[in-house]
Amino acid sequence: MIPHVLLSLVLIAAGCSTALVSSEKGIVSADQNLVVRSPGGDLTVAVGVAPDGRLSYAISDRGALVLPPSPLGLTVDGVDLGAGVKFAGKTSVRVLDESYPVFGNHAQARNHAVEAAIPLATAGKNFTLVVRAYDDGAAVRYVLPAGAMKIGGEATAWNLPADAAKVAWMDLSQCYEGLSHVTSLADMPENQPVMGPVTIQTPGHFLAIAEADNENFSDLAFVRHGSGLTAHFPFSPQGWTITRRADEARPAVLNGTCRGESASPWRTTIVARDLTGLVNSDMLMSLCPPPAAGADFSWVKPGRCLWQWWSIGAPRYEDQKNWYDAAAELKWEYYLIDDGWRYWKQPGKDQWELLKETIAYGHGVGVKTLAWVHSNEMRDAKSRRAYLEKMKACGTDGVKIDFHPDPTADYLQWYMGAIQDCAELHLLVNFHGSVKPSGLRRTYPNDITREAVRGDEYQMSRYHRVMPLQQDVSLPFTRPLAGPADITPVMMNPDELKTAGFTWPHEFAQAIVIQSSVTHFADQYKFYVGSPLEDLFRDIPVVWDETRVLAGTEMGEVVVYARRKGNVWWLGVMNGAQEREVKIPLDFLTTGAHGTLIYDHPTTDSAVDRREQSVSPADVLTLKLRPAGGFVARFAR
Repeated sequence: MIPHVLLSLVLIAAGCSTALVSSEKGIVSADQNLVVRSPGGDLTVAVGVAPDGRLSYAISDRGALVLPPSPLGLTVDGVDLGAGVKFAGKTSVRVLDESYPVFGNHAQARNHAVEAAIPLATAGKNFTLVVRAYDDGAAVRYVLPAGAMKIGGEATAWNLPADAAKVAWMDLSQCYEGLSHVTSLADMPENQPVMGPVTIQTPGHFLAIAEADNENFSDLAFVRHGSGLTAHFPFSPQGWTITRRADEARPAVLNGTCRGESASPWRTTIVARDLTGLVNSDMLMSLCPPPAAGADFSWVKPGRCLWQWWSIGAPRYEDQKNWYDAAAELKWEYYLIDDGWRYWKQPGKDQWELLKETIAYGHGVGVKTLAWVHSNEMRDAKSRRAYLEKMKACGTDGVKIDFHPDPTADYLQWYMGAIQDCAELHLLVNFHGSVKPSGLRRTYPNDITREAVRGDEYQMSRYHRVMPLQQDVSLPFTRPLAGPADITPVMMNPDELKTAGFTWPHEFAQAIVIQSSVTHFADQYKFYVGSPLEDLFRDIPVVWDETRVLAGTEMGEVVVYARRKGNVWWLGVMNGAQEREVKIPLDFLTTGAHGTLIYDHPTTDSAVDRREQSVSPADVLTLKLRPAGGFVARFAR
């Protein structure tokens, strides 16, 4: 642990030039700490070496300790880099300050941080701990010793505050399709892996722990031991050899480096004073590289997508024009041809010719096409490139690649090669049955969304699956914090809804609360076209200019999100298992507006109570929410 002594060295780079500068203090002895202060000055990261040689860190916000002293360490070639550590050179500091466009909770992100590179040594191995302090969090990563051969495990931990009130976490799942839960810390599983991001609520803060810029490490999970969480690799329990896949070894494919040396992904802690700050953090993206010099992603366009698999199963060739026509009528940008097209056959034509003709019809009515593929068609770089080129030749605008193997270090390199191939071919990519994102959509905006989430595919009567009522109100504080989540929202079929009692307003609110830059709406088009919500389906955005999580939101109980696109605000409310009343001040509005208010119907799940009325910023909506109920509003000036 960090010793309780006065901090003797403070690296405060706010106000310095953006060039790399050296610390004037040089080597710091083992009984001293370094403190890296965020650009705004409120958040600090203290890094120290205890008398027993254990490397540790702690995070404070405005003087309050939000992450108590916690161990650091990565086992490389049998040596724990966090044990027996000594400072081994001058610490260098730089300030980062840049802005970049994003698709998501808002339109512009700022990467503003102070970064310190701390040379360290243990057991004859020299390495560097890189620390970044943002105003909304902190991150650390390990630059590996020269010649490193094997990762054996990791000791990085997060010792949680004693006043942690709630924890949001996910069940272990190879493809991140486990349930999300919100519990006390004591009720979180102990000594077994859970998936992240993990969110911790304390009386004054929300912390979310995750990873960023994972290009070639095994996927990170967490194990609780008492009041702390420790890094864990459930898909590589014996560690792995540090080797680059020969088929992915080309300069354009990212391969896990920092400052030109092999490095671990970032271990991250978002620190927010409210849920709006938590949801709006761009830290995971900012920790990733910008797009390559000269890269052009202007062709990447978000949008709404019609999709048939959830509602009717495999796509029927003779039915495809109807789906495109419905997407065009809704003014949606995309249609997804899911699994089943590979079995299409017509006299004299194979599935590829039929796919090409189908896609051409879609383009003719103004609808772009995404096409499904099983990952086993492209498990090596050569077959992947050939398959993707064939897809592109058919006119496909993007691909949904499904059913991925375990997210080991080897397969994470495959992901990087696949995204690079798709970028070069101008293909959007949506990974399903996959690993979570780690912020690399900054580098590759064509990595437009991912499943890696338990979405509405787990509410399907044909598979006898019913979603727990807590899922939708717990999920926003787990997996979606890592990036866009393709939950395939908005079930409308009455026969499906009655199994759990979800209502139409609750379902529509899914598309507002859970952001996905291409949003695949789950149901058959007949439930959207001609519905009492059709005008809202035509207008609903999928990327936003501003996002607020409103008062009344309680993790695991009820969520209330307000999102703005241009001059129009959208309000989405989802309730969990208990009946409740929620009051929503409309003070996020700046002027009076016309409100379209969508309440639960008093007697049926599959209808709405729709009201049109004028509203003002002084108004307060009072909602009486039934279990699994919801509310949606559009406020337009």
